[in-house]
Amino acid sequence: MGIDRLSEWMSKFGYGKYTGIDLAEERSGNMPTREWKQKRFKKPWYQGDTIPVGIGQGYWTATPIQMSKALMILINDGLIKVPHLLMSTAENGKQVPWVQPHEPPVGDIHSGYWEIAKDGMYGVANRPNGTAHKYFASAPYKIAAKSGTAQVFGLKANETYNAHKIAERLRDHKLMTAFAPYDKPQVAVAIILENGGAGPAVGTIMRQILDHIMLGDNNTNLPAENPAVAAAEDQ
Repeated sequence: MGIDRLSEWMSKFGYGKYTGIDLAEERSGNMPTREWKQKRFKKPWYQGDTIPVGIGQGYWTATPIQMSKALMILINDGLIKVPHLLMSTAENGKQVPWVQPHEPPVGDIHSGYWEIAKDGMYGVANRPNGTAHKYFASAPYKIAAKSGTAQVFGLKANETYNAHKIAERLRDHKLMTAFAPYDKPQVAVAIILENGGAGPAVGTIMRQILDHIMLGDNNTNLPAENPAVAAAEDQ
């Protein structure tokens, strides 16, 4: 795909720009381009720079609200929804509701590619080989999800990452986005566990949040530590 097409399309999903949410503290993140690197580092873009960007790392930075907005674009087959907190204002003693601004959709809303991407997230949460199957398959409603990892520092050659043996501030950040119910989505969630590389499983936290929203149930079992992480690092 290359950095040019990658940056073009991810920018359409809102990365590298403000989402429009009514929060003064919002940051735009960074969707890198050839021009950005030349201006920032006075160096050209190399093919090797594209590889980490292709998995959401490298020069690419994003906020949870950007990930949530991008997820909403996927859920709505390319239709753009601006996240907003204030739902109305008072003018002359009357409540004036906030109106969702109209923006042109991303791509073709009738394209079958939207369903392919959503089905991939469904598989993560529900199919036996899905990486988050054990957290979501037992839910009485269908969930679609995708997890991720943001590395805090780079490893040296032949160095092995072990979250239990490094300072907490250097542990990976754990991320997850999810929506539910799968067939008729009502809620989209993006969470980040800062330096959560050896902490609670991000999947069980997401399940607890979704159960609370969908079922009013806040008793989902939440292990103290991700067994898969501990087992892998003990080998």
